[in-house]
Amino acid sequence: MNELPEGYDFTELYEKRVRNSADLSVILSDRSNRRGTGKTVFALLLADAMDRTDEGLTKEKVAISVDEVLDAYMNCPKGSGIVLDEAEQSLSKYRAGSSANMAMRELISMGRVREKYIVFSLPSSSSLDRDLKALCSWWFLVQEKGSAWSHALNYNPYAEEPRTPRKDDRWFWDDIPEDHRLRDVYDYLHEEKLKHLNGETDESSQRLTSAEVQDRIDKIKSETQTDTRNQLLTQIYSNSGLTQKQLANAVNLSRSRIADIVN
Repeated sequence: MNELPEGYDFTELYEKRVRNSADLSVILSDRSNRRGTGKTVFALLLADAMDRTDEGLTKEKVAISVDEVLDAYMNCPKGSGIVLDEAEQSLSKYRAGSSANMAMRELISMGRVREKYIVFSLPSSSSLDRDLKALCSWWFLVQEKGSAWSHALNYNPYAEEPRTPRKDDRWFWDDIPEDHRLRDVYDYLHEEKLKHLNGETDESSQRLTSAEVQDRIDKIKSETQTDTRNQLLTQIYSNSGLTQKQLANAVNLSRSRIADIVN
Protein backbone atom coordinates (compact mmCIF):
# COMPACT_ATOMS: atom_id res chain seq x y z
CA MET A 1 0.00 0.00 0.00
CA ASN A 2 2.01 2.95 -1.29
CA GLU A 3 -1.01 5.25 -1.24
CA LEU A 4 -4.60 5.19 -0.02
CA PRO A 5 -7.08 3.54 -2.42
CA GLU A 6 -9.24 5.91 -4.43
CA GLY A 7 -12.97 6.12 -3.78
CA TYR A 8 -12.89 4.67 -0.26
CA ASP A 9 -14.75 6.52 2.51
CA PHE A 10 -11.64 6.66 4.68
CA THR A 11 -9.60 8.10 1.83
CA GLU A 12 -12.22 10.80 1.31
CA LEU A 13 -12.10 11.67 5.03
CA TYR A 14 -8.31 11.81 4.95
CA GLU A 15 -8.31 14.07 1.90
CA LYS A 16 -10.83 16.36 3.60
CA ARG A 17 -8.61 16.58 6.70
CA VAL A 18 -5.63 17.43 4.50
CA ARG A 19 -7.61 20.23 2.83
CA ASN A 20 -8.59 21.57 6.26
CA SER A 21 -5.07 21.22 7.71
CA ALA A 22 -6.45 18.94 10.43
CA ASP A 23 -5.21 15.87 12.27
CA LEU A 24 -6.68 12.38 11.90
CA SER A 25 -6.67 9.62 14.54
CA VAL A 26 -7.39 5.98 13.71
CA ILE A 27 -7.97 2.84 15.81
CA LEU A 28 -6.83 -0.54 14.52
CA SER A 29 -7.89 -3.70 16.40
CA ASP A 30 -8.76 -7.38 15.93
CA ARG A 31 -12.29 -8.79 16.10
CA SER A 32 -11.21 -11.70 18.33
CA ASN A 33 -8.55 -9.87 20.36
CA ARG A 34 -5.89 -11.90 18.60
CA ARG A 35 -2.25 -11.13 18.05
CA GLY A 36 -0.26 -12.08 14.98
CA THR A 37 -2.93 -11.01 12.48
CA GLY A 38 -0.84 -8.36 10.75
CA LYS A 39 -2.06 -5.31 12.68
CA THR A 40 1.41 -3.86 13.05
CA VAL A 41 2.10 -4.29 9.34
CA PHE A 42 -1.21 -2.64 8.44
CA ALA A 43 -0.60 0.19 10.92
CA LEU A 44 2.77 0.94 9.34
CA LEU A 45 1.43 0.73 5.78
CA LEU A 46 -1.56 2.93 6.62
CA ALA A 47 0.51 5.57 8.42
CA ASP A 48 3.04 5.59 5.59
CA ALA A 49 0.27 5.99 2.99
CA MET A 50 -1.05 9.01 4.92
CA ASP A 51 2.41 10.49 5.51
CA ARG A 52 2.99 13.47 3.21
CA THR A 53 6.62 14.17 4.11
CA ASP A 54 9.53 13.46 1.78
CA GLU A 55 11.00 10.80 4.07
CA GLY A 56 7.72 8.95 4.70
CA LEU A 57 7.26 6.85 7.83
CA THR A 58 10.51 6.52 9.79
CA LYS A 59 11.67 5.01 13.09
CA GLU A 60 11.15 8.39 14.76
CA LYS A 61 7.44 8.20 13.94
CA VAL A 62 6.66 4.81 15.54
CA ALA A 63 6.37 4.09 19.24
CA ILE A 64 5.10 1.77 21.95
CA SER A 65 4.73 4.44 24.63
CA VAL A 66 2.75 7.65 24.91
CA ASP A 67 5.70 9.87 25.72
CA GLU A 68 7.38 8.76 22.47
CA VAL A 69 4.19 9.59 20.55
CA LEU A 70 4.03 13.01 22.18
CA ASP A 71 7.64 13.64 21.16
CA ALA A 72 6.88 12.52 17.61
CA TYR A 73 3.77 14.70 17.50
CA MET A 74 5.71 17.75 18.60
CA ASN A 75 8.94 17.21 16.69
CA CYS A 76 8.06 15.48 13.41
CA PRO A 77 7.15 17.73 10.47
CA LYS A 78 3.64 18.51 9.33
CA GLY A 79 2.04 15.78 7.31
CA SER A 80 3.68 12.98 9.32
CA GLY A 81 2.05 9.61 9.90
CA ILE A 82 2.59 8.30 13.45
CA VAL A 83 2.03 4.82 14.91
CA LEU A 84 1.45 3.86 18.54
CA ASP A 85 1.69 0.07 18.56
CA GLU A 86 0.53 -2.00 21.54
CA ALA A 87 -1.52 1.05 22.54
CA GLU A 88 -3.41 -0.83 25.23
CA GLN A 89 -0.23 -0.92 27.31
CA SER A 90 -0.50 2.80 28.04
CA LEU A 91 -3.98 3.94 26.97
CA SER A 92 -6.18 1.34 28.66
CA LYS A 93 -9.62 2.29 29.95
CA TYR A 94 -8.40 1.01 33.29
CA ARG A 95 -5.89 3.86 33.30
CA ALA A 96 -8.33 6.50 32.10
CA GLY A 97 -7.18 8.94 34.76
CA SER A 98 -3.48 8.46 34.04
CA SER A 99 -1.35 11.33 32.84
CA ALA A 100 -0.68 9.39 29.62
CA ASN A 101 -4.38 9.20 28.74
CA MET A 102 -4.90 12.82 29.75
CA ALA A 103 -2.08 13.89 27.46
CA MET A 104 -3.39 11.94 24.48
CA ARG A 105 -6.94 13.24 24.95
CA GLU A 106 -5.64 16.81 25.07
CA LEU A 107 -3.44 16.24 22.03
CA ILE A 108 -6.14 14.70 19.82
CA SER A 109 -8.82 17.18 20.87
CA MET A 110 -6.68 20.10 19.66
CA GLY A 111 -5.76 18.51 16.34
CA ARG A 112 -6.06 21.29 13.82
CA VAL A 113 -3.07 22.81 12.08
CA ARG A 114 -0.52 20.27 13.28
CA GLU A 115 -1.48 17.91 10.43
CA LYS A 116 -0.44 14.62 12.03
CA TYR A 117 -2.09 11.27 11.31
CA ILE A 118 -1.98 8.84 14.24
CA VAL A 119 -2.74 5.10 14.11
CA PHE A 120 -3.41 3.33 17.42
CA SER A 121 -2.88 -0.44 17.11
CA LEU A 122 -4.27 -2.68 19.87
CA PRO A 123 -5.82 -6.17 20.21
CA SER A 124 -9.32 -4.94 21.14
CA SER A 125 -10.92 -1.52 20.77
CA SER A 126 -12.87 -2.17 23.98
CA SER A 127 -9.65 -1.87 25.98
CA LEU A 128 -9.14 1.73 24.86
CA ASP A 129 -10.21 4.58 27.13
CA ARG A 130 -13.76 5.54 26.07
CA ASP A 131 -13.15 9.28 26.09
CA LEU A 132 -10.08 8.82 23.92
CA LYS A 133 -11.97 6.55 21.54
CA ALA A 134 -14.66 9.21 21.17
CA LEU A 135 -12.03 11.61 19.82
CA CYS A 136 -10.85 9.21 17.11
CA SER A 137 -12.42 9.35 13.66
CA TRP A 138 -12.02 5.87 12.17
CA TRP A 139 -11.76 2.22 13.19
CA PHE A 140 -10.32 -0.68 11.23
CA LEU A 141 -11.36 -4.12 12.52
CA VAL A 142 -9.13 -6.98 11.39
CA GLN A 143 -11.16 -10.03 10.35
CA GLU A 144 -8.29 -12.30 9.42
CA LYS A 145 -4.63 -11.85 8.61
CA GLY A 146 -4.34 -9.29 5.85
CA SER A 147 -8.00 -8.23 5.85
CA ALA A 148 -9.99 -5.60 7.77
CA TRP A 149 -13.40 -3.93 7.69
CA SER A 150 -13.61 -0.16 7.81
CA HIS A 151 -15.83 1.75 10.28
CA ALA A 152 -16.57 5.43 10.78
CA LEU A 153 -16.50 6.58 14.41
CA ASN A 154 -19.26 9.03 15.27
CA TYR A 155 -19.96 10.09 18.84
CA ASN A 156 -23.46 9.44 20.25
CA PRO A 157 -24.12 12.16 22.88
CA TYR A 158 -27.15 10.32 24.31
CA ALA A 159 -25.40 7.05 25.03
CA GLU A 160 -22.09 8.86 25.59
CA GLU A 161 -20.26 6.40 23.40
CA PRO A 162 -19.03 6.19 19.80
CA ARG A 163 -21.29 4.88 17.04
CA THR A 164 -19.48 2.59 14.64
CA PRO A 165 -21.35 2.27 11.34
CA ARG A 166 -19.52 -0.17 9.09
CA LYS A 167 -18.57 1.02 5.63
CA ASP A 168 -18.55 -1.20 2.58
CA ASP A 169 -14.81 -0.74 2.19
CA ARG A 170 -12.81 -3.87 2.95
CA TRP A 171 -9.07 -3.40 3.15
CA PHE A 172 -6.43 -5.94 2.18
CA TRP A 173 -2.67 -5.88 2.62
CA ASP A 174 0.38 -8.11 2.25
CA ASP A 175 3.45 -8.46 4.43
CA ILE A 176 6.20 -5.87 4.01
CA PRO A 177 8.83 -7.17 1.53
CA GLU A 178 12.37 -7.60 2.85
CA ASP A 179 13.72 -5.00 0.44
CA HIS A 180 11.04 -2.38 1.26
CA ARG A 181 12.19 0.66 3.25
CA LEU A 182 9.44 0.01 5.84
CA ARG A 183 11.03 -3.33 6.73
CA ASP A 184 13.67 -1.49 8.76
CA VAL A 185 10.93 0.41 10.58
CA TYR A 186 9.03 -2.82 11.27
CA ASP A 187 12.17 -4.58 12.56
CA TYR A 188 12.97 -1.61 14.81
CA LEU A 189 9.45 -1.61 16.26
CA HIS A 190 9.59 -5.39 16.75
CA GLU A 191 12.87 -5.09 18.66
CA GLU A 192 11.44 -2.34 20.86
CA LYS A 193 8.44 -4.53 21.73
CA LEU A 194 10.73 -7.45 22.61
CA LYS A 195 12.75 -5.20 24.90
CA HIS A 196 9.53 -4.10 26.56
CA LEU A 197 8.36 -7.69 27.05
CA ASN A 198 11.75 -8.66 28.47
CA GLY A 199 11.68 -5.77 30.93
CA GLU A 200 14.58 -3.98 29.27
CA THR A 201 12.73 -0.67 28.95
CA ASP A 202 11.12 1.62 31.50
CA GLU A 203 7.37 2.23 31.63
CA SER A 204 8.23 5.82 30.90
CA SER A 205 4.81 6.82 29.60
CA GLN A 206 3.28 5.92 32.95
CA ARG A 207 5.79 8.07 34.81
CA LEU A 208 4.73 11.34 33.21
CA THR A 209 3.89 13.75 36.00
CA SER A 210 1.02 16.21 35.76
CA ALA A 211 3.54 19.02 35.33
CA GLU A 212 5.28 17.18 32.47
CA VAL A 213 1.95 16.54 30.77
CA GLN A 214 0.97 20.20 31.06
CA ASP A 215 4.37 21.37 29.80
CA ARG A 216 4.03 19.21 26.70
CA ILE A 217 0.46 20.29 26.07
CA ASP A 218 1.36 23.96 26.55
CA LYS A 219 4.18 23.58 24.04
CA ILE A 220 1.86 22.00 21.48
CA LYS A 221 -0.75 24.71 22.02
CA SER A 222 1.86 27.45 21.65
CA GLU A 223 3.25 25.93 18.46
CA THR A 224 -0.27 25.44 17.10
CA GLN A 225 -1.14 29.09 17.73
CA THR A 226 2.13 30.17 16.12
CA ASP A 227 1.45 28.02 13.05
CA THR A 228 -2.03 29.51 12.68
CA ARG A 229 -0.67 33.05 13.02
CA ASN A 230 2.05 32.41 10.44
CA GLN A 231 -0.43 31.02 7.95
CA LEU A 232 -2.65 34.10 8.33
CA LEU A 233 0.30 36.48 7.99
CA THR A 234 1.45 34.70 4.84
CA GLN A 235 -2.04 34.99 3.33
CA ILE A 236 -2.30 38.67 4.26
CA TYR A 237 1.13 39.46 2.80
CA SER A 238 0.33 37.62 -0.44
CA ASN A 239 -3.06 39.25 -0.96
CA SER A 240 -2.96 42.70 0.64
CA GLY A 241 -0.12 44.48 -1.13
CA LEU A 242 1.40 45.51 2.22
CA THR A 243 5.17 45.69 2.49
CA GLN A 244 6.94 43.52 5.03
CA LYS A 245 7.66 46.60 7.13
CA GLN A 246 4.02 47.72 7.09
CA LEU A 247 2.85 44.24 8.06
CA ALA A 248 5.47 44.03 10.80
CA ASN A 249 4.32 47.33 12.31
CA ALA A 250 0.67 46.22 12.16
CA VAL A 251 1.25 43.02 14.13
CA ASN A 252 4.07 44.26 16.37
CA LEU A 253 6.76 41.97 14.97
CA SER A 254 10.16 42.81 13.52
CA ARG A 255 10.51 43.09 9.76
CA SER A 256 13.11 40.31 9.78
CA ARG A 257 10.67 38.01 11.60
CA ILE A 258 7.98 38.78 9.01
CA ALA A 259 10.49 38.01 6.27
CA ASP A 260 11.22 34.61 7.83
CA ILE A 261 7.50 33.83 7.99
CA VAL A 262 6.37 34.91 4.52
CA ASN A 263 9.43 33.85 2.47
